[in-house]
Amino acid sequence: MNLHKKHLLAFFALAAASTIWGVNSPIMKITLQTVPVFTLAFIRFGIASLILFPFVFKKLHITKQDLPKVIFAGICAVTLNIGFFFWGIKLTTALNAGIIVSCTPIFSLFFAKFFLKETIAPKLVLGAIFGAIGIGFLIGRDLFAHGFSFFPAGDLLILCATLSFVGYETISKKLTTTYSSFALTYCFFLVGALTFLPLAFFENTHNPHWIQGINTITILGILYGIFFSSLGAYSLWEWGLSQVTESRVGFFFYLDPITATIAAVLLLGEKITLPFVIGALFIFAGIFIAEGHLPYHHLHRHK
Repeated sequence: MNLHKKHLLAFFALAAASTIWGVNSPIMKITLQTVPVFTLAFIRFGIASLILFPFVFKKLHITKQDLPKVIFAGICAVTLNIGFFFWGIKLTTALNAGIIVSCTPIFSLFFAKFFLKETIAPKLVLGAIFGAIGIGFLIGRDLFAHGFSFFPAGDLLILCATLSFVGYETISKKLTTTYSSFALTYCFFLVGALTFLPLAFFENTHNPHWIQGINTITILGILYGIFFSSLGAYSLWEWGLSQVTESRVGFFFYLDPITATIAAVLLLGEKITLPFVIGALFIFAGIFIAEGHLPYHHLHRHK
């Protein structure tokens, strides 16, 4: 595959993953009304790892030197990120969570600069500013209409989830130079499932009757989490991360609130507003400025 096609595929892989995760938040919030936090996390990543295993078992040759890094990356990517997010989303509002998660590109720039020693071009900073303005337009209407209420515990957990994900990106970026992105995804899922297992067991000993509340909506939410948010999005993101620098990849998180709003329009009958259109234009402008002539140029791979 030539370089141009790889760059094009990397762009769409990252955009697709961000789109899936953007829709994921409201779906998981509904599903968590029935399924306990760690039980849902174990089901999601346990089944996903079983499905992925036949496709990657021949590539699972992790060296003893890299094994601690793989385990730690898995803990950051799944155990901490998903655990904090699921727990936090139950204790705060979707608006608060969206604001905090939208800070991911800023954290990615910081981690890339100080941990991966990547050169941060001025256009990346300018792109981040445009994206932040776009996020401001997207949330502005709700802020003026309803105000911003702090939920300290939930907001802190969402922040921890965001930082955990950026930490995973930083560690995983180095691992993608050696291992298949799909093999790494499987390892992360397995680490997540194993660490969630005792917590899920504890939950079920104290609340064994949650299963009686399962309905069609709950099942669809679980399936979405397994096949789209886990198998689909994580695989796409891991592969896309292997093709671009971490400082660039974080910008695709600006797409999350756009896709979440579109999902609300389709699923909940909400309407597209002028602030949304303006905000979306700023976000796309920020990504374009940061990446430069997308999707054709400047998606350089830095190893």
